[in-house]
Amino acid sequence: METSLLRKIDLESGLELEIYDVSRKLAGDRWYVGFIARVEIPITFLAGHADSPEVNIEKMKDVLGETVRFEQKRDRHYIDEKEKDALLNSLMDDFLASTLPYFSETDFFKKYALKAYKKKLEKASWYKT
Repeated sequence: METSLLRKIDLESGLELEIYDVSRKLAGDRWYVGFIARVEIPITFLAGHADSPEVNIEKMKDVLGETVRFEQKRDRHYIDEKEKDALLNSLMDDFLASTLPYFSETDFFKKYALKAYKKKLEKASWYKT
């Protein structure tokens, strides 16, 4: 899938939101229109998280690697070529309006990374017998 960076937004948390265009032509004048929004969360970002003093950063790195990726996708199918740019901008504007308030909360990304860590640990425990 070919992507191109549309926007970078510095967040209050010190992290960076990147938005990538993943739109492509389907057939004739019809398009798949979409974007992927990503935030790379370094595991070290979790250091000193008050809600989880038991979390060991080194163990998290062993399980998750150096970073956790927050990613969301918005898309529409079979869009007229004349409408694709306006639709892409509208999708992005709606996404930013609804998510930027969450991103500005101080613990949003810490909670997200901790949830990903716990989920991965739980999944790994299914395979142990």
